[in-house]
Amino acid sequence: MGLTNPELFMEAGLFMNFFGLSCGYIPDNFEPMKAIWQWLAVLIVLLWFWACLAEPQERVVVLSPHSLAIRFEFSVAFEKWHKKHYGTPASVEWRDLGGTTDAMKFVQSEFVKKPDGIGIDCFFGGGLEPFLLFADKNLAEPYQPPAEILEGIPRSLSGMDLYDSKYRWFGAALSSFGILQNLRVQQMAGLPLAKKWEDLGRPELQGWVGIGDPRNSGTMNSMFEALLQAFGWEKGWSVIMRIGGNARKVDRISTATAKDVTLGESAYGFAIDFYAITQISVAGATNMTFIRPDDFVAVNPDGICLLKGAPHPVLARRFIDFVLSESGQKLWFLPLGHPEGAQQYYIERMTVRPDFYQKYQGISHITFSPFDMRQGFRYDNKLARTRREVVAALIGALVADTHRECQAAWKAVIKRGMRSEEVAEFTRPPFDAAEALRLATSREWEKPSFRNLKQIEWQSWAQAKYKKLRQGLD
Repeated sequence: MGLTNPELFMEAGLFMNFFGLSCGYIPDNFEPMKAIWQWLAVLIVLLWFWACLAEPQERVVVLSPHSLAIRFEFSVAFEKWHKKHYGTPASVEWRDLGGTTDAMKFVQSEFVKKPDGIGIDCFFGGGLEPFLLFADKNLAEPYQPPAEILEGIPRSLSGMDLYDSKYRWFGAALSSFGILQNLRVQQMAGLPLAKKWEDLGRPELQGWVGIGDPRNSGTMNSMFEALLQAFGWEKGWSVIMRIGGNARKVDRISTATAKDVTLGESAYGFAIDFYAITQISVAGATNMTFIRPDDFVAVNPDGICLLKGAPHPVLARRFIDFVLSESGQKLWFLPLGHPEGAQQYYIERMTVRPDFYQKYQGISHITFSPFDMRQGFRYDNKLARTRREVVAALIGALVADTHRECQAAWKAVIKRGMRSEEVAEFTRPPFDAAEALRLATSREWEKPSFRNLKQIEWQSWAQAKYKKLRQGLD
């Protein structure tokens, strides 16, 4: 806005007239007050002119299910990085809709109404599933960062993509899933340390396990899906149902599950590594521990992408560059208080740059490197995304919505000595993996009415089975 803009001068004139009229109400014998009032008016108008003429600060609008701690640290660091590299101020304007599932639904529904753009530049966080979905539906625009950035990030990890071949999304950090455990509660209750996923289904753990609803939590969905992939559909459901029967309750969000373990409400809980470590830092390593189970470790990228029709595309690309650059990755990896790490909040997470694990050994608190893993299990993100809703709805119907009946049936099975035929019946799902995939890819499943009917059908099936088990199969 220039000095020749007539509207600017008109507004300034009206502003000065107001102060002139105000001065007229001050009595003549209060000349000092009148002079101060006039000088104040001039100062305010000058400040107003300066604000109008100042360059508007560049901004990038980012939708993210990340925690406040992560959003704060990345905001501050990006502003410094942008000023250093481009010489101009820039800021991040965050949009927070809660969990990953709600954020994904929002993006999709907004694009239905506004197909050319929804006023948001980037989607940041929430695992990998949102980014596979956005890429498939052409809601993410391709962008190839500078070569010096991508050279430090491998194309894949144990057969799992770390960024899209068409550059529509990138893994910004890595997460592993495991079991958060309250050692103090275990000691007091005489409970064992769980070293494997299958340990969570042991009968003596009944009522001590914490899990979340996969329909609301992307973390929980990935963990349940990992069990199905690692063990196979039949055995995977056997493990899931035993854990469901042992669950104290089914939380809506994954953070509540971890907090319950910290508070001692549960002795074991499904958890993502970085959140578990945060809880341990609060409660103390002598009271809490996080175990990556011996049977398998699931690792997943946490992504970032440029959304279609981004309103600030230049700054959005720079934000992606920052997140993937050494500066952004150090923010994840280095400890709180390190000159190049987070300054106010603990956010330590595994980086997508394999060289960091050796380079900052002894400096970073992260000692586990997913790039050194030697296991046969590979998490199939495409399969997970394809059948996500079916698996989540089925767990919702068999465990979450019918949890009291599920828990009561499992107690009855345990009380009668864990008869093999009763355990097999309790853990049996209503259909096999092929039917799950058929349902997930059918046109019928796209209809909300059909999905609702299926969930009701599965709930009724589960309730009838649990009732029969409570009474005994004989």
